[in-house]
Parts: sequence; C-alpha cells; structure tokens
Amino acid sequence: MPKKQTFIVSIMALLLVLSGCVPSFMKGDQDDTVKVNDSEGEDSEEMIVSEDIKTSETYYRSVLEKDGDKNSLDTSQVRGLITAGVDNRLDVDALEMGLIRLSQEQFDPEKYFFKEGQLFDTEQIHSWLYRDNPDDKENQGLNPAIGVEEDPAKYEQVIEAEKKNPKFLSYIHEQDYYVQNKDDELQLGGISIALSLYSEYPYSVLDENGLKYTGSVKLGKEEVISKAKESIEPIVKQIRAEHDVPIMFTLFLEQPRQSVVPGNFVASTIVGEGKSSPDSWKDLNEKYVAFPSSAASDEYPAEAEKFDDFTREIQDFFPNFVGVIGTGFYKQDELTQLKVEIPIQFYSKAEVISFTQFVNGLVKKRNDTFPQELPVSIYITNNGETESMIVKDPNEEEPFVHIYQ
Repeated sequence: MPKKQTFIVSIMALLLVLSGCVPSFMKGDQDDTVKVNDSEGEDSEEMIVSEDIKTSETYYRSVLEKDGDKNSLDTSQVRGLITAGVDNRLDVDALEMGLIRLSQEQFDPEKYFFKEGQLFDTEQIHSWLYRDNPDDKENQGLNPAIGVEEDPAKYEQVIEAEKKNPKFLSYIHEQDYYVQNKDDELQLGGISIALSLYSEYPYSVLDENGLKYTGSVKLGKEEVISKAKESIEPIVKQIRAEHDVPIMFTLFLEQPRQSVVPGNFVASTIVGEGKSSPDSWKDLNEKYVAFPSSAASDEYPAEAEKFDDFTREIQDFFPNFVGVIGTGFYKQDELTQLKVEIPIQFYSKAEVISFTQFVNGLVKKRNDTFPQELPVSIYITNNGETESMIVKDPNEEEPFVHIYQ
C-alpha cells in the first residue's frame, strides 16, 4: 500500500476510534459533560465525551477536554513518540488499532471511554527502552546491558556486543479507559499496555571518525516473548504506586522494516486489581498474510488460488493492469478481514468509474472469493493517489462505493 494511502486509512481509523459506540447510560445524548475524578478523588476540569457515529464496527467513545464552548482532544504526553520506536508504518497502525481491538475483550465499549495514554511521559518511556546499566542505580532500562564500554575508538567491540546482546524492546504503548462512577464522574477504570518487540534488531555504531556502521540481528521469537513477559514487573510497580485498576498487557512482534505486512500480537494477560503480577498469559494466534505470496500459497492454498482468480478477471478486463495486492488478517487460522489495493494507470475519470463498477460487480457476485461474512476493503489507486474505494460490510447486502472527485 502506498504511504499516502496508508496514512489516509490510518487517519480514517483514528476518527472512528474517537467516535465509537454509545455506552448504555448515555444513548441519545451528545456532547455529554462530565467531571473526571483523579486518583486522589479530587475533581479536575469538566470533560465531555464524543458523539456516536453509525458504523458496523465497535469503537470506544473518546474523553475530550472542555474549554468554555470549545471541545478539544486531550492528546497524550508522548504523542508521536511511537514512530521513533517502531520503524514500520504498518506496524504502527496494527499496534495502535490492535490494542484497541484487544482491549474490548476486557473493557466493554458499552461502559468504558477511550483516552490516549496519560500516565507515562516521554522521559519515562525512554528510560524503560534504554539498556540496563548495572553501575547506575537510577537506571530503569529493560533492554539487556551491552556489556562493553561504548567507546567509538573500540567500535568493532561495540558492534560485536550489539550482535551478542541485542535489544528486544522497541516501544511501550499505553491506552487508558475511563468508566462512569455512581456520582456520574469519569474515573480511570483500566489501562492497556502493548510492548512492541523486535523480530530483527537494527543496530547503528559510530567510530572515532564519525562513520556509521549498521546491521541487524534476527531474534528468536520464544526468547523475545520470554524476556518481554519478565519485563512488565517495573511497569506494574510504577502504575500501582498511584492506580489500582486492571492492567492489560499485550506483546506485539514487529516485522522487519522492509516487510509488506505488519507484525502481530502474540500474547496477552491481565494484572487484576490489587495484584502486582499476572496469573497466566494467553497465546494469541493471529497474523497478517500478503496476497500473492509464497506464504499464502503454502499456508492457505485455497484462498491464494481464489485471490489469483480475482486478479486474472481484472487483468482480462483492463489493459493497463499493474497488479493486485492483498493483506489478509487471520485469527485462529481463519481469514477475518481482507484489504486489497489495485494500482492501475488511468487516463480519464470515465475509466475510473467504469473500472470501479466492474470491480464492484466482481465483489457482489464472487461469494466464493469474498464470502458474505468476510469484511473486504478495496482501494483503487493511480500513481499513489486513491481514486475510489469499495467496502463490503458483512451486515450489508450492497457494498459501499465511493469515487473521489
């Protein structure tokens, strides 16, 4: 997916998140003014919750700031920091939206409100992402110590140390969930935290002349997961110093920078109220698969063949065909969502309309390729610009079609 389109899609998703489904105690209301209760029980300034929108998917309503007659988004203290830790834009979107999706299993969107992480600032996040330093009592680094002095004059030793002791933790992402109490105030009701983990650790070392040496180290999945599970203890301790609410931890395994599909969540757990550690972890069997690809052909041959048939029909219809790119999301080895991009060179708006009509016809008639229960989003592009989109909702008989003017 072109970078511009990916950005558009992620912004659309964020707007949906900020609207979401209506909690039962506020159905029918708009711009509901409430008070937010802090950890000491004192009231802060008045807040509002965002309006509901009509969507087939379930999202949280958002907690917004109220300043007189104006409403604004209460942004996180670490806004934008995630892109410094997670290199792949696909991973960023999958991490943020995936954590919201998984949070719904613990924090019911009918009762809870969404707010971007407010507990940790940039300094705290960085302190956890640093390497451990046994000689520094104030050090909070969760990544392993490098084991040598990081002296540019000894850069070759540093490179070997980077390879021997690679970092496993790239970012810590927080989301907060508020609930209304008996006094009609919003108070923190739960916290969701995702640890983003390297599958391939990229290192960079400078020598005494300022020359940079780069490389990467592939990490073992099971070892990374094991280290991540052990690393949550200081995070829980920090939260428990001020808040006694359920904390959901999830582990997200990134894909390498050059990957065409995002990484996936591999495990989750709950640290209940009054507890400092989880009872057990749950393995999450989910992943993204590219179509066409050898992985799709090897692991899901029937669906790969159907996707190839869909591609051939498009190729027979349109002379300036480039290709069809698909990304399937699997849970428990079952395809639950499919996003498709069709990049084609158009010479007129009439061609865009005709081609969109043709593809929409394929989506409607090809239930073997796109079964009714499968959500499908198709983006038709021209030189990186989105020309039209087709969205097939399992709850609707007709796909939604939009042609950009």
